[in-house]
Order: sequence, then structure tokens, then C-alpha cells
Amino acid sequence: MKKGIFCVLVCMLMVVSAIIPVTATAVSKKTSHPLTMGNLLYVGGSGPNNYTKIQDAIDNASDGDTVFVFDDSSPYMENIVVDVSLSLVGEEKETTVIDGANLRNVVNLTADDVTIREFTIRNGNNSGIYLTSNNNNIRDNIIADNFNGIEVHYENLTTAIPTTIGHNTITNNRIINNSGGIFALSGWNNTIQGNFVSHAEGGIILGAAMNTNVSWNTISECFFFGIWVLMSYNTVVYRNNISKNGYGVWTFVTSADKILQNNFMENNKSAISYQRLLDKIKGFALKHRLPVRRNVWDGNYWDGPRSLPYMIPGVILKVGFQFDWHPAQEPYDIPGMS
Repeated sequence: MKKGIFCVLVCMLMVVSAIIPVTATAVSKKTSHPLTMGNLLYVGGSGPNNYTKIQDAIDNASDGDTVFVFDDSSPYMENIVVDVSLSLVGEEKETTVIDGANLRNVVNLTADDVTIREFTIRNGNNSGIYLTSNNNNIRDNIIADNFNGIEVHYENLTTAIPTTIGHNTITNNRIINNSGGIFALSGWNNTIQGNFVSHAEGGIILGAAMNTNVSWNTISECFFFGIWVLMSYNTVVYRNNISKNGYGVWTFVTSADKILQNNFMENNKSAISYQRLLDKIKGFALKHRLPVRRNVWDGNYWDGPRSLPYMIPGVILKVGFQFDWHPAQEPYDIPGMS
């Protein structure tokens, strides 16, 4: 598995561098359900018109509907496609399971404005959630034992990325035992917040991403790196617990990064950075028409109190020209999942 993601990362590096329905009746086991502006369709449970498959409910839903999935028929052995702007809600994330049976993606999300919450999503031989759309909200799930936990994929990375692409929010998920945790998050204005990412080869991988906010996450025990930021612009990495990884954070030809007030603890190497001015000019100034700006590392905790600035090592000569001038003297209290 380590070899698998390493090959994918090398390929990514090369590319980027070149670069109304029938509403079911339910008999509910609970007294409350999610509020919805549209119709409410039920999967599982004991209602006479409830669906037995999640995909059947999605296929009969319209924009604005909610598909509510009971846990009594779990696990749902399905590989589903969400091509309607709806909310897909499980009864309880620990017990409402969608199992991809090691086939394809477990959830293939192609519509904009989709919410997915309260599921365990597991056993996809590609991704737990494969996302090619915009303005989506993935929250409060367990995503485990897939090749990639969440993969955000947009075409034409070698051209300037439209500002309408992206705007996804990934929050409060437990993403464990995947080869890649959150992989290749491209587009604009995405938010990754409050997640627990662990036991992966790479925790969070950002490629060709603009204005991404990565904050209040716990990233631990990832073989190669906790966070890798590749050819991305204005990435904010703020108040994360980054521990026991190969590299804590690796930045590769980025501009306007802000790595602020994170806890770096017990990584093999806390951080590493490769920044080549010519590549930055080609990638940002020429292709995206964005000004090339310096990266800022400030106020991070580096395994212990430090009286001197912390130098971020480079890749080739191990000598960097970036510094955290104000390292923290004690770790920050950053709450997170466990």
C-alpha cells in the first residue's frame, strides 16, 4: 500500500508541475429527523414504503430532498452515485455503514450542494468519497479502510483553475486506515477543519489548491507525511496537532502559505520545504495571474521550548531560507477527536 500511494504522488507531482419523487412513509425508531426544505425519503426502518437501497432513494429524489438512512439494515453493500443536490443522512455514524465491498468508490459525489453526514463509509478500492463537484459539506462521518478516504478531483489542472471550482467543507470526520486520508484537494476556498486523520501513508494532500483552510485537525501516525502542500496558493495551516508522522508538513513550490500556531510533536522530521522561484513564477504569476508572495511560518511549537528561531529545512541541501521567528514555548491546547 505504501508503494501505491507513493506512485500516485509522483504522478501527481509530474502533472501539477506541468501545470419529485414518491416520498416514502416511515415508521421511525426516533422521534426527530433532520429538518428539510424538500421531501424526506427513508431507507431501512419498518415503514411500508421505505426503500431497501440507498441508491434507489437517491434515484427517486429531487434537489433539496433529504434521504434518511436507518441503521437496522446496515451494512448497506452499495457503491452509490449522488447526482442530486440533497442531504444524505445516517441515523448514527457508528452503526450506519455503507460498505463498498472493495469495488470502485463507495460514494461518488457528482452533484453540487450535497451534504453527507453520520455514516461509516468503508472498503472502497478507490475512495470512500470521490468528489468532483462544488459547495458540498462532508461532516461527522467515519471514513475507513479505503484507498483514499476523501478524494477531491477536478480535471485540467494544467490550466488556470476557475474560482467557481471548490468551496467544499470537510469537518469533524474520523478518517482512519486509508492509504491517503484527504487526497488532492484542488479548487478554491475549501475548508478542512476539526478532522482526525490517522494511520495513512499521507494524511492531507493538497495539490493545485487555492485559499484552502486547514485548521483544528489532528493528523497523526501517517507514514510519509501529515500534510503535503503542492503547487498551492494561500494555504492556511492553523492550530493543528501534527504528531508521529514521517514529515509533519511538507511544502513544495507554494506561495503565500501561512503555517501558524501548530503543534509539531514526535514526527521523524517536523517540516521540510522546497521553494524554487522560477517554478513559482511559472505556476502562479504566469498561469494563475497571482502575485508570488513569501510563505510565513510563525508561532509553531517544535517538540519543545526554543530560545532561537526554527529553520525550516530545504530538500536538496537541507539548508532552508524560511524561519519560524517566534516559536511557541509550550504546546497549544487544541481539542480534537481521539
